[in-house]
Amino acid sequence: MRNKLIILTFALVFSGVTLAQGGSDFSQESKISIYPNPAVEHIFVQLDSEFSNAEFELNSMIGNKLQIKPEEVGLGKYKIPVKDLATGYYFLIIKDEDRRFKKAYKFLKH
Repeated sequence: MRNKLIILTFALVFSGVTLAQGGSDFSQESKISIYPNPAVEHIFVQLDSEFSNAEFELNSMIGNKLQIKPEEVGLGKYKIPVKDLATGYYFLIIKDEDRRFKKAYKFLKH
C-alpha cells in the first residue's frame, strides 16, 4: 500500500499537480477549504473569490478517475457527493485554467 502511495505521489508531482492535505487553508495565495474530512455523504469545497472557472476531478488512491457532479451551493462553495464511493482515500484535483492553478487534495471517505 505504501509503494502505491509513493508511486501515485510521484505521478501527481510529475504531471504538474501539487499535493496537499484536505481540511484547512493550504496556501496564502489561494484559500481553499475541504470539509468534513473524513467524509460520509458529501464534501464541501470553499474557494476564495479569485477562482472564476474552477473545475473538479476526483481520483481514487490508485489513480482511477471517478465521475462527480459538483453542485454550487453558494458563492465559491461547492457540494460534492461521495456517498456511493467505497471507504478509502481519494484525491480531489481543483483546476482553474484562468489562474493557471492545479492542486490535489487528499481526503478520507468513511
